[in-house]
Amino acid sequence: MPSPAASSRHRTSSTPLPVEAAAARTRLLHAALQLFAEHGFAKTSIRQIAQTAAVNPASISYYFGDKNGLYRAAFTEPMGSPVSLDAWPKDGPAPSLREVITLLIHSFMQPLHEGQLVELCMRLHFREMLDPTGLWEQELECDIKPAHAALVALLCKEFDLRTADDDVHRLAMAITALALQYYVGRDVVQAVRPGLTASPRALAATTSRLVDFACFMVDGERERRLAARSARGKADPLAVSACTSDPRPGTSPTRKTRT
Repeated sequence: MPSPAASSRHRTSSTPLPVEAAAARTRLLHAALQLFAEHGFAKTSIRQIAQTAAVNPASISYYFGDKNGLYRAAFTEPMGSPVSLDAWPKDGPAPSLREVITLLIHSFMQPLHEGQLVELCMRLHFREMLDPTGLWEQELECDIKPAHAALVALLCKEFDLRTADDDVHRLAMAITALALQYYVGRDVVQAVRPGLTASPRALAATTSRLVDFACFMVDGERERRLAARSARGKADPLAVSACTSDPRPGTSPTRKTRT
């Protein structure tokens, strides 16, 4: 039997379905997510999933191809599509670093609106890491590494670097970690300050502040690098913060000088 990572023969969620059929597919997906998260891929049967979803077992074949295709869908679909940091039109103006960071953090935080579904997704991802089927390695190679590389490239441009050093990689990981904390540390957030994500308004406020925090880190790293260059006796031009400057039309970036 091929692994879920190798299985691609299933009806995708983007295929238009009648309302009743779409509801049946969703029930299957959610039932599979719950059972796979609790018992793992090998110990979860098609019959168990069909019974939990209250559908005919043949529906799994119709919507997902087989058990492998259903596992892949349960692993990937509930969290939404991976963010692309180069999604802007090539013929349009280049996005500011703040716009890119906003896109990145919003894409991480948006699924938190799903509540319990997110918790199941995280449990399944942790189980996949401990008992891999190949999907985690595929996600690393196809989604996580490219997204990290794109963010690193933008930071290099921001700092006028030809190649990334370790601190650029540290900063890129710290930016993504701001949002990841609300997944990995979900239990801690709920125990310490559940109101941070308790409503759409609260989640929007938290997301907005995370964008600010990320930009503060970028500005702090820029200042640190400027200070280091100055200490080495190199040129120290005035720094322009593309991250914290006012993005509204007609405003000028804030110029930062050393004191």
